[in-house]
Amino acid sequence: MKQKLKSSVKFCFSALMAATVVQSALAEPEPEGGDTRRLETIRVEGQAVDALTSDIAVDFAEFGTQVQLISSEEIETGGFTNFGELASGLIRGANIGYSPDEGEFTIRIDGGTDRDTLLLVDGVPYFDRSSPLEDLWPATAIDPRMIDSVEVYRGGNSLYFGSNGGLGVVSVRTKEPDGTTKGQFGVYAGAFKTREIYGNMSFPLDKDGKHSILVFGRSYETDAHELFDKEAYGDNVLALGGRHEFPYSYNSLGLKYLWQIGPDTEFRAGATYSTVDFRDSFPQSTVFQPNFTEFPIYNAAFKHRFNDKLKIDVEAHYQDPQLKNNEIDARICQIPRLGDLPADIQALAADQGITGFSTAAAYEAFAASVPGLPAGCVTNPYGSAGSAGDDNWNGGSSFYINQDPDSPFYGQPYGTVDNPFPIGAPMGYVVQSTASFGDGGLTKGFGTTDQRESGYVDYGFNARATYTLNDYVEIVAGVQNTSYKDNSDDSFGVRDVKLTSTGVYGDLRLSLPVLDGFSGSFAARQDFNDNFDDQSVWKVGLRQNFGHGLYARGSGGTSYSLPKIDEIGAFGAGANINPGLQPQEVDAFNVGAGIDGDIFGGTYNVELGYFETDIKNLFSSRAVGAVCLEYANDLANPLFDNLTNDTAAIEQNRRNIIAPDDFCRTAASGLSDPGESVAVNALANQDIKGFTIDVAFDFDKWQADFSYTDMESLEPNPVYGTLARLDGTATNLDFVIPGHAGHSEFRQSSER
Repeated sequence: MKQKLKSSVKFCFSALMAATVVQSALAEPEPEGGDTRRLETIRVEGQAVDALTSDIAVDFAEFGTQVQLISSEEIETGGFTNFGELASGLIRGANIGYSPDEGEFTIRIDGGTDRDTLLLVDGVPYFDRSSPLEDLWPATAIDPRMIDSVEVYRGGNSLYFGSNGGLGVVSVRTKEPDGTTKGQFGVYAGAFKTREIYGNMSFPLDKDGKHSILVFGRSYETDAHELFDKEAYGDNVLALGGRHEFPYSYNSLGLKYLWQIGPDTEFRAGATYSTVDFRDSFPQSTVFQPNFTEFPIYNAAFKHRFNDKLKIDVEAHYQDPQLKNNEIDARICQIPRLGDLPADIQALAADQGITGFSTAAAYEAFAASVPGLPAGCVTNPYGSAGSAGDDNWNGGSSFYINQDPDSPFYGQPYGTVDNPFPIGAPMGYVVQSTASFGDGGLTKGFGTTDQRESGYVDYGFNARATYTLNDYVEIVAGVQNTSYKDNSDDSFGVRDVKLTSTGVYGDLRLSLPVLDGFSGSFAARQDFNDNFDDQSVWKVGLRQNFGHGLYARGSGGTSYSLPKIDEIGAFGAGANINPGLQPQEVDAFNVGAGIDGDIFGGTYNVELGYFETDIKNLFSSRAVGAVCLEYANDLANPLFDNLTNDTAAIEQNRRNIIAPDDFCRTAASGLSDPGESVAVNALANQDIKGFTIDVAFDFDKWQADFSYTDMESLEPNPVYGTLARLDGTATNLDFVIPGHAGHSEFRQSSER
């Protein structure tokens, strides 16, 4: 049975308006030499590309990759407040992995996981490398007011850009200095007390304009909309004041520099510092949870054309995102565990045949039979006030006061021996998290003692040379390095392990005269990785122009995703590097056929496309005690008391994963806790198939785009054909689990 999982239609019509500028920029110079020929002959979505389009986008389109161009006019017309809104509105097939409670989002195109679409901003990879506190996705730090253009390269593109390009690359280019004087300034106010001020100014440093800079900044503040209705909140969270405003604050400052060394040589550098402050909301547990993130990001680029045959491009980056937060949860009076009671009380319970308390009523009944045993939680045994409001009926603090008119302690503070907090009632506030892998101290409290920062450092470069042998043959060769490591407070206990990946790649491009209008690209890459396996990828791209605007294109190849810092087993003083973990691998295939043409003084494009993607070695996580045979409780000498899984159960848990045996051996030898997690590769593949229809019109004053995507994303159903069980037991019944759950060989992918 095939399940239709996603069908989407997007239509965008925009009257393109020029942005207000202090002084218009000088006209762009005409390209020279071979570039002129290419710009005149290549079209993307019906549009003749211009000098503002990147060379690599032109190359990809010419050699079979599906490319989407989004101009600054489209972006300005949209009025987007963050990049997630922009991607959702303008990128075909984009799925935004948005977390409203965290203010973060990830970009996915054409299905897949968070780690299969690579987001680049001025060549810098905006990808979370993991931190022990929370995820840190730099996409949140993009200033939409500074975006000049967006280029989308669909299909596997790890070959040129490295890890995480399995389903494609979204390349964002921001405004740059160009030797002229120009700028923008704007203010905005709206609903939810939203207020914004932004601006950028570019000017030359010398009279010839060889040296120029651009300064920019933005401040965006809003109270934001309420994330959850009142009904979504737990009673205890409401009583403790957990329903409140959730303000969002974005601030960014930056500087860019251009040195126009010569007509064919330039050096650029940039630095941005962005902060994003927001509040999480988990209405069943969290009372107050502000987050403070900062993203210092630096980049540089060098371009030089030696002659009409040879050119080089070099990009480098360094980023050091950091996060600190507070997580204040509701403190609830819990049912006591029998083992936590005094020994004489445990003896009384044993005499009554009591082995534990499963309900509050069961404990309260037992406490009533034992003189002096409180029926709830005692926090101030002598009745002293725990806070300024404990003794008063003052609204938000009234949870401290006994409000039962039938109680002899009505109107008195809870927490004494005679008037304990009832089981299940709120008692106050508690800091949620500790450095469980490190020193065990609080990490999400307040001040320098109980609040710790976490983050990572990510740096690297990508250099490539392009040599045009003649009109028919072109060769590209490149080298890329990516390095990242944890940069959190030492108290988190993350091992000082640096992950590095160095790749060398080459691309043979052919435009053969024997087949007029044919272009082909044949490329391969070898990555040499530390702390995980080396990886090889390849890509083939083909395009055939038939004349009269008709064309067919196709691309296919492999890509992959590197593990994060936590996934290689770097968390904890006794952490174990995870050598058996494989990179997540992607096989992608993308074809299309269409027609470009001129109409009514503008251009049009109609294209039908099909894509197919297979993702294997999907990353997942498991508890050490659930998948490591050394942690079975039926061994002659179990590692720990009270282990919950026997050998048979562990073997069953390993059935759908690549067993992390190397990790398990070192975990057992170091007596790692069975509750610690280990990253594993799932055996199940994720299969994505879809077809697209794109229609685009581009005229001088307006444009219209229509796109339709019909996609399904499936993975094997692990309970297909499984017998149903009697509720609450391990007894199998004589029929298969009803419905799709038991009768469908495949199910919707968990990432979709």
